[in-house]
Amino acid sequence: MALEIAGSFQVLMRQLIEPPSIECVTTLRYGAFSITVKGNKMAYTLPVDQQVELQVAYVDAHGNPAKVDGDVEWTSSDDTIAKVVPGAAMSFKATVQAAGKVGTAQITVSADADLGAGVKELVTLMDVTTVAGEAVAGTITPTGAPTPVPPARR
Repeated sequence: MALEIAGSFQVLMRQLIEPPSIECVTTLRYGAFSITVKGNKMAYTLPVDQQVELQVAYVDAHGNPAKVDGDVEWTSSDDTIAKVVPGAAMSFKATVQAAGKVGTAQITVSADADLGAGVKELVTLMDVTTVAGEAVAGTITPTGAPTPVPPARR
């Protein structure tokens, strides 16, 4: 059984004047439900033998710094590609370690945006693509069947 959702999906790219960069604004709407993602760092390329530290920050609808309730939770869609190690002292930081396999994994940070007694889940996403690292060895392989040497070269 397939679930079909009707709604709208909008992607807007715009160039920012200072500093020069591209910002992507993505909005997904379904009824009263709406998700908007803004940013220029929604994807990251990481060599398979490297790791990178990440930090999540939150803003309100007007771009002002905002708080969330409690700690955040970090996860990876595929630990064989990218593994998330949450920060020991601060949940808003984590390290993403390439696990050796080339591919793409989605890093998810979940937070409670409701500062009161209720829970309003806020999900932040980032794609991490792992690529082959620096070459450390080479191989030579025949590319066809053997053929006779031309008479002029004997």
